[in-house]
Amino acid sequence: MPRVSVISNGRLAVAFDGQTNVRDLFYPRVGLENHLSGHKLKMGVWADGRFSWLGDGWQTKTGYMPETLVSRSIAGNAALQIRIETNDAVHRTHDLFLRKIMVSNLAQQQRKLRIFFAHDFHIYGDVVGDTVMYEPAINAMIHYKRQRYLLVNGITGKGEGISQFAAGHKELPGRDGTWRDAEDGALSGNPIAQGSVDSVLGFDLDLSAKSRGTIYYWIACGRNLSRVLDLDARAKSIGVEQLLLETENYWSAWVNKPEVDLNPLPREIARAYKSSLAIMSALEDRRGGIIASCDSDILQFNKDTYSYVWMRDGAIAAQAFDLAGFRESSIRFFLFCNQALTEGGFFHHKYSPDGSVGSSWLPSPGGGLLAIEEDETALVLYALWRHFERYRDIEFIEGVYPNLVLKATDFLLDYLDSDTGLPRASFDLWEEKLGTFTWTAASVYAALIAAARFARVFYNRERHEILVRAAADLKAAMISQLYDPEKGRFLRAIYPDGSRDAIVDSSMAAVFLFGAFSARDRMVEETMASIRAQLWIGTDVGGLARYENDEYQRISPDLPGNPWFICTLWLARWLIARADGPGGLDEALKLLEWAVRHSQPSGVMAEQIHPFTGSSVSVSPLAWSHAEFVIAVCEYLQKRREMASAEENRMAKEPGSCF
Repeated sequence: MPRVSVISNGRLAVAFDGQTNVRDLFYPRVGLENHLSGHKLKMGVWADGRFSWLGDGWQTKTGYMPETLVSRSIAGNAALQIRIETNDAVHRTHDLFLRKIMVSNLAQQQRKLRIFFAHDFHIYGDVVGDTVMYEPAINAMIHYKRQRYLLVNGITGKGEGISQFAAGHKELPGRDGTWRDAEDGALSGNPIAQGSVDSVLGFDLDLSAKSRGTIYYWIACGRNLSRVLDLDARAKSIGVEQLLLETENYWSAWVNKPEVDLNPLPREIARAYKSSLAIMSALEDRRGGIIASCDSDILQFNKDTYSYVWMRDGAIAAQAFDLAGFRESSIRFFLFCNQALTEGGFFHHKYSPDGSVGSSWLPSPGGGLLAIEEDETALVLYALWRHFERYRDIEFIEGVYPNLVLKATDFLLDYLDSDTGLPRASFDLWEEKLGTFTWTAASVYAALIAAARFARVFYNRERHEILVRAAADLKAAMISQLYDPEKGRFLRAIYPDGSRDAIVDSSMAAVFLFGAFSARDRMVEETMASIRAQLWIGTDVGGLARYENDEYQRISPDLPGNPWFICTLWLARWLIARADGPGGLDEALKLLEWAVRHSQPSGVMAEQIHPFTGSSVSVSPLAWSHAEFVIAVCEYLQKRREMASAEENRMAKEPGSCF
C-alpha cells in the first residue's frame, strides 16, 4: 500500500499508509534503519463487545494540516458508530513521535470504549534478539535491542495512563502476534518477552452520547534507556498538545519563506509547491543525504528499497531547494557529496544515508569502464554551480572546491572518449543499460560548463579555457553522433558495439534541461515533438511515459508504459522554456495542474501512476517527483517575471508612454 504521508525531523522519520497505520519508522538516520520495514503500528477499537482494527470496514482520509508536516487522519466506522481524528508529528528538536487521537462516540447513549495500539517493531530491521518489557514505574512499554530503545506511552485527556498492556511473540508457529490478544477487549498483562516480539497497549474512554474523548500517545526514540526515559518525562511535563503546536508552527514558518512570490499561481499549485518542499525535507537526513523514498513496500519485489541516496536525485532535489530559497538543505547535501566522492573523482551507484556505498545491480563492464552512472557525478557539479550562482557563498564553495569540483571535473575530462569526443560508456539514468546516452552527454556538458565557470571565479584562466574547449567539443560530438538528421531528433544512446538506440526516451529532454541547447533549437523542438507524440498516454489519465515499451511495473501492453511525474514535468519545463508570450505558458500550467490532480489527496507524489485509474504505482512519495515539480513551478514564475519585464520595457519605448 503506497505511503500517503511522511513526517520527520531529519533523524526520526515516520511514514503512513492510507489506513492510518504507521508502516515505516527510521531512526537515527532517515533511510538507514527501518524499525518497521512495512510492518504495522496499528490502532484498534473495542466497543459494545465488538472489536475492529482501523483498516477494512473504515472510511479513512489522510493528509496534512495546511502548510505543515503535521498529518491529519480521519477514520469512521458506521457499524461501530465511531469517528477517530488523529494528528501526528515528529517533534523538530526531540526524537518524539507524537499522536493526538480524538475519539468521537456517534451513538445516542453513553459507552465505554477501549482503544488499543499494537506495535510490530523489527528493531534494526529484523526480529532476532528483540526485547519488550512493561515498566511499571512509568506505566510504559519499552522495546529495545543493543543501542536502539523505543519507549511507548500515553495519557488520556482526563490524565489517565495506560489501562492494559501485553508483551508477547509473533511470526512463530501458532503465534500471529500479541495484537490478537486485544480482539476480545482484554489484554493478558504479560510484562516481558524476548526474541521475535510485539506489544499492545490499551486506554479506556468513558464517553457520553455524542461526545468526544482524547488520547495523547508518543514513542520516544533513543540510543539508551536514560535517553528515552528523559524524553518520556518531557512529553509528560510539556504535554503532547504543546509539542504538536510547536511542530505545526515550525513547519508553517519554514514553508512560508518569502524567497518566491507564489501569488501568480493558482491556489492548488501554490499549495502543492509548499507541500512538495516539506515532503522533500522529510526525506532529508539531518547529515545531508536525501533519500529517494521512504516507502518500504517495494521490498516485496527484490528485498531492497529506495531508501538510498542517489546523487542524481539528490542533486535535482538540491537544485529545487536552492531555487526555493532553502540553501541550508542543499549545503548539507553538497557536504555529504564532498565526503562520499571517491578518490577517483566519481560517485558510486548509490549510497546509504551514512555515506557508505549502497547495494547495486550494475555489473562491472571491464575494459576500463566503470559500473557507474556518470550523470550522477556530473549533475552534482551542475547543481553546485547553480547553488553558487544564486547565493555567491564563496566561503562554502572554497571549502569543497579542491575535492568536489576539481577532482570530479578531472574525472569527467578523463572519462571522455578521445575517438568519439563523447563520454565513455556508463549506465543510463534508468539503471538498465550500458552505453553513451544523450542524457549523460548533456549532463556532462553542463558539468564542464559549471566547472569552467568555477575556474573563472578562482582565476584559473588555463583551466577555464581547457574546460570551455572540452564542453564545445562535446557539444559538437553530440550533434554529429547523437543527433539523427533522418529521424529529425536525438537518439537515446550509442552502445559499446557501435549500435545506435533510436527508441524514443523522455530523458532525451536533457538536451535542453541542462543548457546544452536552447529549448527553441530546431533539434530540440523535433526531439520534444517525438517524445510527446510517442510517449503521451492516450487515456483519460494522460501523462508521459519514460520510454517506448517500458516494462517496469507496466500496467498495459497497449501503452508505452505508465505515466511518470518526472517525465511529464520535463515536458512542462520545455513548454515553459520555449514560451515567448503569456499564452505559451498556458499549456505548461495545465501540466502542473495535471501533477497536482494526480497526487494523492495528501499532496504526495509517487514515482508512477496507473494509466487508467490514476492511483499511485511504485514507491510513494518520490523525492525526485517533488523536486521536478518545485523546479517547474520556479521556472514558470521566473518566465512570467521575464515576460512582464519585457512588456514593461516595450511599453516604455513606445511614443507617449507614461513610463
